[in-house]
Amino acid sequence: MPRLRKREWIIALVAVLLTLTIGIPTGMALADPAPAATDQVDNECDDILGSGTPEFMYCKWMAKTPKDALDVVRFWARNDGEKLKEGVPYPGPVLFCTDSSNKGPGMQDCADKDQVLCKYDHSAGKYVCKDVDGNITKPPAKACQGGEFDCSGGGGSSGTSSTTSGETTASPGPNDTTQNQQTQADPNVQTLEDPNAPPADTPPQDEPRTQSDTNGEDAPKVETSTAPQQDEVTPPSDDPQQPDTTQPQPDPSTAPKQQQTTPKANQQTLTAPNDATGKAAAAAIKLGMRVWIESELAPAWTAGKDQFDAAVASMAAQASRPGVVGVKFAQDLGYWGFKTATDVRKFVKDSSTALRAAMPAGKQLAVDVVVPEMGCGANEPCQAALRGKYPLITRANVEKYVLTGDVDHVNVSSGLFSSEYATYKITPDKALRNQWIGVRARGWDTRVHVGAREVGLAHSGANKLTAAQAEAAAKLRVDLPLQAGVQTVMLWTHRQEWDGATWRLLDQGLATNTMWKALQARKGLGRLSVTFDASDPEKGITQDLSKLAEVFDEVYIHSQ
Repeated sequence: MPRLRKREWIIALVAVLLTLTIGIPTGMALADPAPAATDQVDNECDDILGSGTPEFMYCKWMAKTPKDALDVVRFWARNDGEKLKEGVPYPGPVLFCTDSSNKGPGMQDCADKDQVLCKYDHSAGKYVCKDVDGNITKPPAKACQGGEFDCSGGGGSSGTSSTTSGETTASPGPNDTTQNQQTQADPNVQTLEDPNAPPADTPPQDEPRTQSDTNGEDAPKVETSTAPQQDEVTPPSDDPQQPDTTQPQPDPSTAPKQQQTTPKANQQTLTAPNDATGKAAAAAIKLGMRVWIESELAPAWTAGKDQFDAAVASMAAQASRPGVVGVKFAQDLGYWGFKTATDVRKFVKDSSTALRAAMPAGKQLAVDVVVPEMGCGANEPCQAALRGKYPLITRANVEKYVLTGDVDHVNVSSGLFSSEYATYKITPDKALRNQWIGVRARGWDTRVHVGAREVGLAHSGANKLTAAQAEAAAKLRVDLPLQAGVQTVMLWTHRQEWDGATWRLLDQGLATNTMWKALQARKGLGRLSVTFDASDPEKGITQDLSKLAEVFDEVYIHSQ
């Protein structure tokens, strides 16, 4: 990676700071605007993450609100930018782990003897690495590819290493914005647990929500999409729709020119269906909305290869329409429908392989996840209780499911465990802050696009919120995730029957309410999305989508 000259660094920093003044901050703070405050305890980060956690340092240096970002800008702009002109980037240290299992240090408990610490040497213009005894050594071979590291090992040839070619994890200092950029640019640098490390083997259980396979097994490599036979489980109550895995009949009049193969041996013309879902997708695209096709592949995967292949073919056909971003194939992954973590990982791998083979190139894959323990913050009894109750969706397991390259976009659900957090005196708003700061601090956005899936703004009956209450709810459930760095906030739901009532964001008949007005004020962000069932519109597909376009730039259309 080429190094920037001092003048280029100043220009780059000015551009970043200007961005922070006009938008919601999603990056790390560049400096502490009040240096004397560095000796004080950061109560928010300590309370949410715990000062002894690896994520704490990231939280401490994040600009978490627009005011934080503005303070940073004012600090650097003081006295005609004197501080900015004097500023010189100082790369922080990089810590490698070279043990045989390629685990990283810190978060992954890498042994001291296997650690290699590299510090930037300004005179040499490179990172110089030393082992635990202080002897100059080589980093893993992958680190030598960019020319940033001294790979001579104190006298040997560069570009090789006697150590295992492992993945890396950064250990940045407070001012280490340069290292943060390197981490995002280099796929070999990791800041999280190695998602491919094989977890422990634990026997499966029968209940889908009290499974005891806490860590799961490393999913075997597969050539085709084959699913183990297991009982189908009803989805959770927050979104009870069951997908229809019957392949829709294509309408030749709407067939695009592009052809693709399905996961089956025979080749078929990939045709975007003209059913309700297809019509809704076409209408939303015409309105300028980004379109995702969503369905649940887990029941079909559980039922066996034939049903799974048919469901994949159906989703691929819907996604073939020009203008469709991609497909979402799982809702609250691992929360229901599976008995072991191994099955969840295999399901994700099989679905990703089959869908990528069936869909036109460039289409993206998304899933929804929920991680109960992240709402606990630093409350260890809460964490332990929720890990024990929901072992398949612990943070460690979820990261192994979705940070592996098999999916491109991950929506993190919130608001599903408020009653359980209340046991530990954690309020819903505190749980939300805990979750989003934790997700950001762990660097999920360096692996996937991160979105929020919010279920707390829909209502049954007529909306009864005052304008002030609606604005407060929007700040908590829309603004907070965006400030924490998520790309989009998906709201459940435009209209859906659930638990004997109809839930909506608007009122009956597409009538505007206080919540809708609060959301309309955020239209300019371009970050809001909504779920939409084309088979059950309020007035009609076109009328409903035209109304939704007043607020939303993105729509997830449920595929029948």
